[in-house]
Amino acid sequence: MEQFPAKNPNPVIIVKDDGKVISSNGAGEPLLHEWGVGIGEKLPSFIGDFVQRVISRNIPEKMEVKVGKRVYIVAFHPFPEEECINLYGFDISDQKELEEKLRIKEKQNDVLFKIGKIALEYESLQTVMDESVKLITSILELEYCKIMELLPNGNFLLRAGVGWKYEFVGKAVVGGEKESQAGYTLLSKMPVIVEDFEEENRFKKPGILKTHGVASGASVVIGSVEKVFGVLCVHSTKKRTFTSDDTYFLNSVAFLIAQVVERKKAEEALKKAHDSLEVKIKERTSELEKAYISLKENEKSLSEAQRMAHIGNWDWNILTNEIYCSDELYRIFGFNPQEISANYEAFLSHYVHPDDRDYVDNAVKKALKGEPYSIDNQILTANGEERTVHAQTEVIFDINNDPVRIRGTLQDITEHKKAEVALVNLETARKKEIHHRIKNNLQVISSLLDLQAEQFKNKENIKDSDVLEAFRESQNRVTSMALIHEELYKGGEFETLDFSPYIEELTENLFLTYRLGNTRISLNMDLEKNIFLDMDTAVPLGIIINELVSNSLKYAFPGRDKGEIRIKLCREKTRECINSIEESTNEGCRSAIFTLTVSDDGVGIPESLDLENLDTLGIQLVVSLVDQLDGGLELKRNNGAEFTMRFTVSGKQ
Repeated sequence: MEQFPAKNPNPVIIVKDDGKVISSNGAGEPLLHEWGVGIGEKLPSFIGDFVQRVISRNIPEKMEVKVGKRVYIVAFHPFPEEECINLYGFDISDQKELEEKLRIKEKQNDVLFKIGKIALEYESLQTVMDESVKLITSILELEYCKIMELLPNGNFLLRAGVGWKYEFVGKAVVGGEKESQAGYTLLSKMPVIVEDFEEENRFKKPGILKTHGVASGASVVIGSVEKVFGVLCVHSTKKRTFTSDDTYFLNSVAFLIAQVVERKKAEEALKKAHDSLEVKIKERTSELEKAYISLKENEKSLSEAQRMAHIGNWDWNILTNEIYCSDELYRIFGFNPQEISANYEAFLSHYVHPDDRDYVDNAVKKALKGEPYSIDNQILTANGEERTVHAQTEVIFDINNDPVRIRGTLQDITEHKKAEVALVNLETARKKEIHHRIKNNLQVISSLLDLQAEQFKNKENIKDSDVLEAFRESQNRVTSMALIHEELYKGGEFETLDFSPYIEELTENLFLTYRLGNTRISLNMDLEKNIFLDMDTAVPLGIIINELVSNSLKYAFPGRDKGEIRIKLCREKTRECINSIEESTNEGCRSAIFTLTVSDDGVGIPESLDLENLDTLGIQLVVSLVDQLDGGLELKRNNGAEFTMRFTVSGKQ
């Protein structure tokens, strides 16, 4: 154990309870350097305070520390018997980097899916290219992207682009010799990366790049060696290092564009052939055969593109109840074509997850009535694996408006959904930690107020009751806010608070604070359940309840050994709003009106005292907070004091 810190590859640092560093292994020195301390020196205040908190609570805690390009999780473990605390560091840089790469890969896959979808939806090749370059610049966070089409004379035309001056797109021509980046890319037949054009010596920097202040760039070929369409280029005004992941993404986009180009060419050739088929049947026979062969080749290429993007397509003939599926669709389900029953009933009963069969069937029925169809659902593969897919369909109607065919696409989004869940879990943990830290900080403030009040007790020239009461009131106000954050991180919701349990805990704390001797002051609460309020409403309401209940405990029962304080919170059933949380999300319910009543059967407030002009800080604070909530406040003086507040809360309750 004595050799454990020295031989541990991770940082191990031992600190005294006063924040002074006792020892550190070699791996811990970068952390000490980041904090600006050495052996025998005290940690900086923000770390020292954290150490003190861990020691005082005797509970291990963690914090994230960035040292240069590395990220560590540092665990603080207290050892009260040795009057020290051990710091253990764990390098999570690779995990952080992996998370970032996963996020980028998911976004790139999403772009590939969108480009594939655009290719299916739009007939215009120019539209496909224009939308593609927009998506590329967005995902790679660059200023410029262009598609350079190879012309018959060997030069390149800037066919589509983003970021370039208007007069260049569709008009600018760049030389195709090997001295240009486009020409060099075509000759090299592999991705070309330029980190700094000023130092580039393989080819010249074209005038268009100089005009736009381009510093770095990357380019890939669009098409195969036999069927080159052009070059896809991206550029940045800042020096940038393009990774293999970047070039793989660019190659994937270039592959999709090449398939679209070839498919559009084949479709155009077929269209021209059909336009003159009757008058040139013999002359065009050979060309049609070539076009057919080209179309089959393109279908094969499109199948490969679908495989890369995990997108399959299908076509259901409603009249014959037969379904055609692409190769990728079979791969998604894990079946060979001869192993799957190609009809709707078999598909629904065998390949759709049982929990989603009614959902899918209802969506199909709605689509047959003309409603849009775009859903996510679960499927079962051949080996019983559950996966998630996104499906979109188009219904074709005959002249009588009866559906005759349905065709669509289906994409495997299982990994995308898993990434979404992972990100949601990370965000949930982050929000919980924020509320936990705020609550802890407010408790520290409350403790400091308590310590300060203890110091004033021994001052001879201080009016004990007034000063200590002021500290106690401030401490209770801070506690009322801290309880809100505690309820938020303890519960499942982080944006709204179940307010009734919060009131119960708040009043319990107040009674513990103000209960003296054997005084029997009872509390009667009538609180409606499932009232969820956001922070902007919950915090002022909590302070209002704190002030009114504290006021009753302090002043309502002088010379009496018993009394009652009552709190009532309810929702007024006005308009279309109702009590149920689930039902109150209806479109017709946009707001709810609430009534809060705090009363006691004490001595009451004299008629001569005006609620608006009371000089007590607590009542002034209540009036101000009611105004802040745009509410109304009413005081009744019969048989004690009764404060009634009405306020409106917008949104889901």
